Amino acid sequence: MTSLFLVSSAIYTSYGKCSEAERIAQTKETIKSIETYAPDSKIVLLDAGEKSVDIDFGVELIDYTIHPEIQFHLQEYLRNNRDLKPDIIIKSMLEIIMFENYLKTHSVYSYERVFKLSGRYRLNLKFNHSKHLDAKNKVLILPPYPSQNLYNFDVKSSMFQYMTRCWSFDSSLILNIIETYGKMKKDIIAASKTEKQADIEHLLYKYLNKKLVQNIGLMGIEGYWAPRKQWIEE
Repeated sequence: MTSLFLVSSAIYTSYGKCSEAERIAQTKETIKSIETYAPDSKIVLLDAGEKSVDIDFGVELIDYTIHPEIQFHLQEYLRNNRDLKPDIIIKSMLEIIMFENYLKTHSVYSYERVFKLSGRYRLNLKFNHSKHLDAKNKVLILPPYPSQNLYNFDVKSSMFQYMTRCWSFDSSLILNIIETYGKMKKDIIAASKTEKQADIEHLLYKYLNKKLVQNIGLMGIEGYWAPRKQWIEE
């Protein structure tokens, strides 16, 4: 298999904007799109919802719902938070911890490329798998955007952000990506202990080594952006 797709998920959650039925349907569409536009790829569903997934999606599923590190920081945040939008911290913190843990505990060297794809989105006809495979020793991601949310950060962040719905990296960069996510985890946990905000998009831009980055003008994904209640394509 040439690529590994890590699909982030929270099927059963009270902080999402979509219904359970919608999230299940979106995840099935995500998986089908990978099978269609990136055949011969390994798909792993990483789920950090509020209860274990009881649905067979036909791919490997790793249950992070009872992961001790996630639960410790999540419960601490829920006990003490006074945020008006707690879902921002929760979603980012769970995904960062989940992704870092997977990369630290699983070997990815047998794959040419590792993808991170949000389970609410799917690949489309404009997705170019070969372009990712050709980006040797590089992270392939959309160009940075000016911040869409001027949070009152408690931790130093950036006025720019990466769109993280889909991006990929050469498997040779695994140690660098693990180090990047370790720094992101430290910041998101620090922010969770305050009344300030942070998120995965700004933190990835802050810590990802720009010398390793190759931008792509069109990622070739689409999906329903729940916070804005609109369909988007990137």
